Amino acid sequence: MNSNFKELIISTYDSQYDLINKKISDFEKIIARNESKEIFHEMVFCILAAGTSAKLAETASEILKEDDFFIKANEKEIVSKLKKCYRFYNVRGKYIIQTREFIISQYDFNFKKLFNSFGDNISLRNFIATNKAFKGLGMKASSHFLRNIGYSCLAILDFHILDIMREHKLIKFNLKSINKKKYLYIEKILRNFSKEIKIDLARLDLILWYLKTGTIIK
Repeated sequence: MNSNFKELIISTYDSQYDLINKKISDFEKIIARNESKEIFHEMVFCILAAGTSAKLAETASEILKEDDFFIKANEKEIVSKLKKCYRFYNVRGKYIIQTREFIISQYDFNFKKLFNSFGDNISLRNFIATNKAFKGLGMKASSHFLRNIGYSCLAILDFHILDIMREHKLIKFNLKSINKKKYLYIEKILRNFSKEIKIDLARLDLILWYLKTGTIIK
């Protein structure tokens, strides 16, 4: 990594400051409101975003949100609705229902009960990522979910972020898949970098995403 990359990050943050901080503020308002239905909608978005574009996932999740369909519908109804707008309708429809029913049965559909069970954000993320009852939420998707509701200390290591880390020598290896151990190792590298440049991981992710795609999206 060279100083030019640090300068690129900082200059990009300066140029996109208002947009990035508006996005972060929107995320933080979700956890402040503490409305489980809204929080679960963000979880649905992250389940749908895995393996596809954020734009498609956002479109599909907004369709499911209409009239609280994602809360009221059964699996068959969710799958049928997704089939009209989303590629992996069977698997992800099943994931949404199974995860919803687990949260209802274990936490009375009260996310505050879940969040308050953990003393730190990393332990909370790791629990969601490794608990098989949370379907479709591995390390990346769990981090994505928590960042999107206002947690700022987790890295979303999708292929765009890994590419730019590799391009600028933060990591030196290609990765076709990442297990938990590798994820935590790479996340630590990115967290140390974020401390060095004094930009938290939530904002740094949006900056890196912007550098790779030219957009800022949740």
